[in-house]
Amino acid sequence: MGPWRGERSSRNGVNDRKFGTKMAVVELEVLHYGIIAILLILPVLYETSATFKYFAKFILYDIIVMAIAVFLMPVLAFRPRDVNNYRIVSWVVKNTMKIFAIKIDIKHKERLVSDQPYILVSNHQSSLDFIGMMELLPDRCAFLAKRELLWAGPFGISSWLCGTVFIDRLNPEKARDTMDQTAEILHTKNIKLWIFPEGTRNHNGSMLPFKKGAFYLAVQAQIPIVPVVFSSFSHFYNKKERKFETGRVTATVLPPVSTEGLTKDDVGDLTEQVRKTMLQTFNETSLPRMEPNGYS
Repeated sequence: MGPWRGERSSRNGVNDRKFGTKMAVVELEVLHYGIIAILLILPVLYETSATFKYFAKFILYDIIVMAIAVFLMPVLAFRPRDVNNYRIVSWVVKNTMKIFAIKIDIKHKERLVSDQPYILVSNHQSSLDFIGMMELLPDRCAFLAKRELLWAGPFGISSWLCGTVFIDRLNPEKARDTMDQTAEILHTKNIKLWIFPEGTRNHNGSMLPFKKGAFYLAVQAQIPIVPVVFSSFSHFYNKKERKFETGRVTATVLPPVSTEGLTKDDVGDLTEQVRKTMLQTFNETSLPRMEPNGYS
C-alpha cells in the first residue's frame, strides 16, 4: 500500500502543477484582453466624453510639466538661482507643449525688449498660462510666486533654481521684507519680475480686482510697469464645463507705464489705471476669439 500511495501522491502533485500552470495562463490571457479592451475604450472615451478629455489632457499636462522639471534640475543646478536658467526652461516648454496645439499670437513683443529692469504684470486664468509665459519670456526675467509652490516637488525645486521670488502671503511682515529685498535686487542684478496682480487664477472670463503689491514694488524701485494681456481661454478651455480643446490666444504687450516721481500715495490710482487699460484690452482681444471662426 505504501508505494501505491506514494505514486498517487506524485500524480496528484503533477496534476496540481498542471492546473496551476493552466490557471496562470488563463489569468495572463484575461490580463492581456483587459489591457486591449482598455486601449480600445480610451480613444472612444477621449472622442466622445468632454469630461474624460479634460481630465486626460490635464493629467498629461501635469505629467509633462513635472517631467520637464525633473529632467532639467541637474542642468539648472550648474547655475543655481540664475534667472538665465529660464531661457532653458522656455525652450523646452515651447517645444514639448506643441502637442496641446495652443497657439499664442503675440502683439507688440518688441515692448518687452529692454536692458533695464521693469515689473511685468499679466492676467492669470489657468495653469495653462505657463505656455504663454514661456512664449513671451523676456531676457533676465524672474517670477513672483506664492511660497507654497516651493514645496511642489521637482517643479518647486526647478523654480527655485531659476531664481523665482517666493513670497509668504500668510505672513504680511515677511512678505514686506521680501518685497523690500526684491526692489533692491531688481536694480543690482538688473532683472525683470513677472507678477500676477490678481493674486490667484480667475476662471470667470474677466479680471479680478488687482492687489497693490506689484505696483508698490514698481514705485519703490522707480521702474516701469509693462502690462501683458492674454485673451480669454473660454473658447477652448473652461474648468466648470470640463472643456479643454485646441485653440489660439492673443497676448498683447501694452506700452510701459512709468512710475518715475510717483510715491506710495499714487499706488491706488496707478493700480486702477493699469487694470482699466488691461481689462479694456482683454475685452477687445477676447471677443474675436469667441465669435464663430474667430480662432481659426
